[in-house]
Amino acid sequence: MAKPQPVEIAGHQFESKLDALAFMKAMLNRYRPGDVVTTIDGAFLLEALKRHPEASEKIGPGISSFEVRSADFGTQCFWAVRIDGSEERFSYKSCL
Repeated sequence: MAKPQPVEIAGHQFESKLDALAFMKAMLNRYRPGDVVTTIDGAFLLEALKRHPEASEKIGPGISSFEVRSADFGTQCFWAVRIDGSEERFSYKSCL
């Protein structure tokens, strides 16, 4: 089995992608649908979003904030609110 590769996001050091995923899942679950993500968590999410395979499309002209909203099958997900007022849903799992 391959040795886990460390991951660094916004100054946070994770021993593996699984550890980073667990951190982001816990972050998502701290919020309820409709909540605006705190500035500190938002800074982390922006750095994570830069790792997304469609980062330039997701970020667009820039991010003003992040929110948590309801998603499919009773789940919730992160949304990026851009500086131009447009919004984009993204999967934190795709950021790794």
